[in-house]
Amino acid sequence: MRDSGGSEEASRKRFGALLRKYRGQADLSQQELAAAAMVSQSTISDLERGKKGTKRDPVVRLDNALNAHRVLLDSWDSVFSGEGMTAYFREAAEAEQTATKIREYSHGLVPGLFQVEKYARAISELSKPEATTDVIDQIVKARQLRQKILERPHPPTITILLDEVVLLRRFSDPKVMQDQIDHLISLSHYRRIKLQIIPIATEGHAGLGGSFTLMGVPDSGTFVYIEAQETGVSLKQPEAVASYDRIFAELRSAALPEPTSRSLMEEIRGSIK
Repeated sequence: MRDSGGSEEASRKRFGALLRKYRGQADLSQQELAAAAMVSQSTISDLERGKKGTKRDPVVRLDNALNAHRVLLDSWDSVFSGEGMTAYFREAAEAEQTATKIREYSHGLVPGLFQVEKYARAISELSKPEATTDVIDQIVKARQLRQKILERPHPPTITILLDEVVLLRRFSDPKVMQDQIDHLISLSHYRRIKLQIIPIATEGHAGLGGSFTLMGVPDSGTFVYIEAQETGVSLKQPEAVASYDRIFAELRSAALPEPTSRSLMEEIRGSIK
């Protein structure tokens, strides 16, 4: 079932709900927040109702006034900056910004949150050969904006399961995968990131049906996001979430332990000439 939450109107409403949540946590009225952030009360009212969007500067002031630690700002940046964001990915991009737990399995590409610039650019140019340099630049910048959640004082806990074939992918420029694997090795040392590799020699496993992401979002529960070449689908039905939760558990049991996964990445990195 295709979720219709990818429209800009739906995104405005979700941003409004997030703003209202942080204002409530700060125990501020709209008038008090307007004074603290030097934003008109009518703007805050319109934002909370999802009636209209706004520019970035007011969001910066609102984030600071509410001590939101960039959650509001990064959420706005990831969806409304106009930088290479596909409509169908909007809801998932917003969920990333507020998620407390992200679990992702990939059997084809390094997940967007972990992509270095060279890698993001290379795969974007291959998937969109007709795109202009400006369009590719926007796509790459959108990935980089999403990755800001990894720099927060309290980022989400992230578990990434990569099929070994992702690491064996080669590009015309060897530096693409050299830099990418170096980055993955570095990220594997982060306290809140668990990165494990599923060996290519693993016999038929539950992940052969495709890549997917499970995201746990406060007040919204867990949902599944599945992306194909030119589309994406969010699944929120309890039975669908439970099914992918089971698949992820099976995949994790087939994956190498974290230290062994790191050693394999180092071995593969060393083989690239």
